[in-house]
Amino acid sequence: MKRIIRLALLALVCAIPLFTGCQPGTDNEEVAHLSHRYASAEEGRQMYMSNTGYFNSLTQNDIDWKSCSTGKTIDEFKDFSASQIQDFTEEEKKAVDAVVTTIEARFDALGIGLPETEEICFVKSNMDNEGGAAGFTFGNTIYLSSFFVDILSSLWQGKQPPYPADYNEYIYLIAPCILAHELFHCLSRKDAAFRQRFYSLIGFTVMDHEVEFGPKVRNLILANPDVERFDNWAEFTINGQKRRCTMVGVYETDYAEVAKTDPGASFFDYSKCVLVPLDDPDTMIPAEQASDFYQIVGSNSDYLIAAEECIADNFGFMIGSGFNGHHDFIGGKLQFVPYQTPELIRGIYETMLELYPD
Repeated sequence: MKRIIRLALLALVCAIPLFTGCQPGTDNEEVAHLSHRYASAEEGRQMYMSNTGYFNSLTQNDIDWKSCSTGKTIDEFKDFSASQIQDFTEEEKKAVDAVVTTIEARFDALGIGLPETEEICFVKSNMDNEGGAAGFTFGNTIYLSSFFVDILSSLWQGKQPPYPADYNEYIYLIAPCILAHELFHCLSRKDAAFRQRFYSLIGFTVMDHEVEFGPKVRNLILANPDVERFDNWAEFTINGQKRRCTMVGVYETDYAEVAKTDPGASFFDYSKCVLVPLDDPDTMIPAEQASDFYQIVGSNSDYLIAAEECIADNFGFMIGSGFNGHHDFIGGKLQFVPYQTPELIRGIYETMLELYPD
């Protein structure tokens, strides 16, 4: 799941323009090919509603936060979520096609192949049920924000959306990184060995079972369709002692408490990363209490609510922005931000090169 403004997202700084008129299906057979299609609103709703595992994982606190209301039933939340899904316009499809082409060309320029995967299906959603995220995934389906694809479509047609020029450029530049981030989730979900190799780059080990959280932790966990399993741990130094912990995104409090003063709050503004010890799974330790937290997970991304999201963000950085740094939208301006942990970006590239040489 990717946020558009609230999180640091990156810009494409390789010399591959998005909207150059090139589309998938060119005569250049050497370029990696990412098979994809677009679901209608009706098909997208059916696909979304079939994700019973996700719905079964939701607590009442999840439902309240994601619907920005209190007391909705799971069936009401399903109806609300289904109502978010829309049809793509032909212009939006062409704009997303151009982003896919950019990703394919980037893989080719890096000398790495695309892992074998099933056809990717894109679904368009208003995302009001997911806090205004730019994208999220279920299976091999990537859900994209209608706001995001609308801006891309306008830019693809040579129009300027009604936002500041720097912001339009920001969306234009981060598009390949958002899609690459979501693609990582599809690849990680499909291949356990792939997942373990990449998690190990930030010191995480994947177990053969999930952590059984206590009730206090369970009630505050932020359900994330991209993070299906809490089955991994890394060793962090907390109060001078090494402890095996899983990394979890949680709500800071119940929605009802926040709604008293901020009824339209997005859960992205009221969530945080905590460490849950394997030997005490009803305890939440703030990530900043681990003295070596950033030494382990790196400092390139601040989307650190799970090992899965941390690696997906860095994967997006590597594909979309290369090896030196990325651009962020700060104070209404685009700014270049050098990587604080460039060795993680390099490690992702070298692992891809080893696993999938072109």
